[in-house]
Amino acid sequence: MNESLIGQAASITVIGMSVVFVFLIILVLLMKLLGVAVQTMEKYFPQTVPAVQDNALIAVAIAAAKKFQGK
Repeated sequence: MNESLIGQAASITVIGMSVVFVFLIILVLLMKLLGVAVQTMEKYFPQTVPAVQDNALIAVAIAAAKKFQGK
């Protein structure tokens, strides 16, 4: 009776690990597909980053970050 119980436990373990492995493989493939889709959309809808010329705003952000790190 113990051997069948151990066999069942091993079977359930292998099935569970296989399900997780397949899920992770599908997740990686979908992420790669999403990356390709985003790169393709970037050609049609380019992202522009506005140049920040306000040095006072940058100084305030740096000062706030240094004060936050000091706590």
